[in-house]
Amino acid sequence: MKNLVALTALFLATTALTAAADPVTLRLGHAVFEAHPNHDTAVRFKEAVERLSDGEVKVDIYPARQLGDVKELMEGVQLGTVDMTVNSSSALATLEPSVDAFQLPGVIPSYEGFAALAVSAPARAIMDTLEKHDMVSLGLYDGGQRHFLTIGEPVSAMDGFKGLKTRVAPVKLFLDVWAAVGTNPTPMAYGEVYSALETGTLDAVEINLTSIESEKFYEVAKGVTLTGHYFWPSLLLINKGVFDGLTPEQQQAMRDAAKEITEPQVMAVKALDEKVVVHLQELKIPVVIPDASFAAAFREAVKPVVDSYRAADPLVEAFVAEAEKLPATN
Repeated sequence: MKNLVALTALFLATTALTAAADPVTLRLGHAVFEAHPNHDTAVRFKEAVERLSDGEVKVDIYPARQLGDVKELMEGVQLGTVDMTVNSSSALATLEPSVDAFQLPGVIPSYEGFAALAVSAPARAIMDTLEKHDMVSLGLYDGGQRHFLTIGEPVSAMDGFKGLKTRVAPVKLFLDVWAAVGTNPTPMAYGEVYSALETGTLDAVEINLTSIESEKFYEVAKGVTLTGHYFWPSLLLINKGVFDGLTPEQQQAMRDAAKEITEPQVMAVKALDEKVVVHLQELKIPVVIPDASFAAAFREAVKPVVDSYRAADPLVEAFVAEAEKLPATN
């Protein structure tokens, strides 16, 4: 009888603690405008986690650099001054070189392939390396395939890249890729790109179509070449201390929400890209679709870079090997 009473008391105490778990409200910042896929990711996650947690986890979204630019947001999540962010994977490569796997040119074959790879074991192994930097990566999403935008005529052959002062994010991989292509790669903060194109400080930028649209880069740069050289992945990150402070049920709701939205988010970007191309054509912006020889020459130019990064890290090798199992269609 005493054992029964003790067990009942323990059950009631545990139930009371569970019921008393306080709802949490998390601040999620990102660096882009609301038309960008990263905002769509944030909104999808907010809606999913609030539903799956029965309102125990709420998310307030701060778009358009309200809490800082890309680098500041990443550092904020590390320090815990920002709870969460949807941030480009390129901002994390300086911390964990294996993150470069997500942006090796030509490795991810299609949007469908991206959605499959985002929830694969090799991708998760790479994301888990961020925990030692005080961040938990809940999921991998997409901001769109990257293309080439010029202030002059669009590039229609490999020799057209030669010497163009081209903005890249300040990451070694991008410097290597665009030097191999033949441009003059120029690191620059994302928030400075519009004015640099407008003043002619830059000749070009490698960029996703949704950013051309959301940031209105088409106002200051007039040529688009649909190289589709790599995707622009983003990671949904939360400060590790904040995540560890949640109840197991709240943590699981966050992980389930992050996984649930992956495929819908990626495929929504594909549909959005198709709409942006139509809009650019309506604006009379010249759009070049590389022919087979141009595309092959681009792949050949960047192959040494891919081979080098693949050989340097077993996590990168595992991710590329997983990608090679996918159909090569786009």
